[in-house]
Amino acid sequence: MQKNIFLLLSLLLLTKPALSQITQSIEDKQRPLWEGGVGVVGALVPAYPASEDSNFFALPFPAFFYRGNILRADEEGGMRSRFIKSKNFEVNLSIGGSLPASSKNVSIRQGMPDLKTMVEVGPGILSTLWKKKGDFNAKIGLNIPIRSAWSVGLFEAKERGIVFNPLLYLITENLFADGLFSFTSISSVFASQKFQKVFYQVDSQFAQAQRSAYTARSGYLGTTLSHIFAKTLFKDTRGFIGGYYENHKSASNENSPLFRRKDNFSVAIGLVWWFYESSTLESN
Repeated sequence: MQKNIFLLLSLLLLTKPALSQITQSIEDKQRPLWEGGVGVVGALVPAYPASEDSNFFALPFPAFFYRGNILRADEEGGMRSRFIKSKNFEVNLSIGGSLPASSKNVSIRQGMPDLKTMVEVGPGILSTLWKKKGDFNAKIGLNIPIRSAWSVGLFEAKERGIVFNPLLYLITENLFADGLFSFTSISSVFASQKFQKVFYQVDSQFAQAQRSAYTARSGYLGTTLSHIFAKTLFKDTRGFIGGYYENHKSASNENSPLFRRKDNFSVAIGLVWWFYESSTLESN
């Protein structure tokens, strides 16, 4: 992993939308403009989509929400800028990303360039489709971003194509127990050839007996089903646990020698301590 560990954890929260849903309430009440905290997470994640190798890490990270009228970093859709908004709909500029992986730790990529941190930026639509308030709260939402992807290093950034990543999610609060929050989502990824090359292309200079040359194709990359529970354990402290299942069957690059598994699994567990909230409320 690269040295800027806080950036990587921020990207993890954005990449796995369920982790960014550790929040206060989904009711229509005003919330603090700022909330800040710290957390620790342990996670086991695939080195890249359809990899047979996984990486484990346990790290501290900063946690924050900012609910400005235009600039937002909140439980609804991660970090973004809102251009057009109404009560149940907004057009925004959103950010996503993925974590790096060292090729020396990925058996089939031995001798190939490392996978760098990926940052994705682009416009999106965020919509609330259904909402319920009562003994328990629930909401169904849809997030439809299309983003430009960039691999970034210490002194460089390289454009890596376009990613389309629609996500349908269900949030519940107090459904099974008081103070229990859950987030369930299903999302799919479609990407340009330039993006797919990052994970699946094998140029001729890296070809070996067990890793033949391969030219990556654009198209479908995979579908992810995720679920996370979060619950207040102590005052201002929440624990969370989540699981992610990724299915890459019928992906455009199933024939790549770097495509090793049609199914990937990830798990994460951690704590977040929210120690600050502003007296100023959001303006909505």
